[in-house]
Amino acid sequence: MEEQMKTALAASIGHDLMTRLTVIQGAASNLKSLALSPDDRIEQSDLILGESERLHRLVQNIVETVRIEGTATLPEPRWAFPSEIIAAARHHIGRTLEQHTVEVVVDTEVAVHLDPRLTAKALAHLLENAAQYAPPGSAIQVEARHTEDAFEITVADCGPGIASADLPHVFDRCYRGMAGRDRPSGTGLGLWIARELLAAGRGRVCVANRPNGGAVFSILVPAPSDRDDAGSLRDLP
Repeated sequence: MEEQMKTALAASIGHDLMTRLTVIQGAASNLKSLALSPDDRIEQSDLILGESERLHRLVQNIVETVRIEGTATLPEPRWAFPSEIIAAARHHIGRTLEQHTVEVVVDTEVAVHLDPRLTAKALAHLLENAAQYAPPGSAIQVEARHTEDAFEITVADCGPGIASADLPHVFDRCYRGMAGRDRPSGTGLGLWIARELLAAGRGRVCVANRPNGGAVFSILVPAPSDRDDAGSLRDLP
């Protein structure tokens, strides 16, 4: 079973890499045409930039997978503000959210003590997942709150939701549910990586369907609060 999973993962990654490279090569070739209008050149340039970012994230996912499987991920907790963590996650996935409205609500802006990098990386995977399945122009809602000794972030989208048969397996490595099988690319690593990163800091992530459609992912990380001297969170590696 493990060997079959590795083979499926290698095939999925190889297909995704080739898909991205083919798009980039085609757009780069189109830019050489003297017949392209200025608007067409901008469109092709944007296509190259977008696919390059996706390719970069795919490589990051591969590296992260090797780290998770090879060595224990050690959390480095410090004080950080919720809005800082959310901003870092949004920056990490760059242009992926451009076609969506991201609505952010922070219940109380107090510093929390956790590993902000692991939390932001996990959140970035949830935001990317929401952007992939929610229709363009729809809103993605992000809410952060602190309850007792835990920090919670929810990401809600207006996508198709998750089939009941897929719900128990959403965070399995390489698992792509019914909706994912209709998409031409994707490795099924993102949500698994998010789960593993959070587990390193004794956190967890869960998912449910929204009553009126779409899915909502919830991150819960043990974290004391009530400090106001959080440092700045630099760009994620």
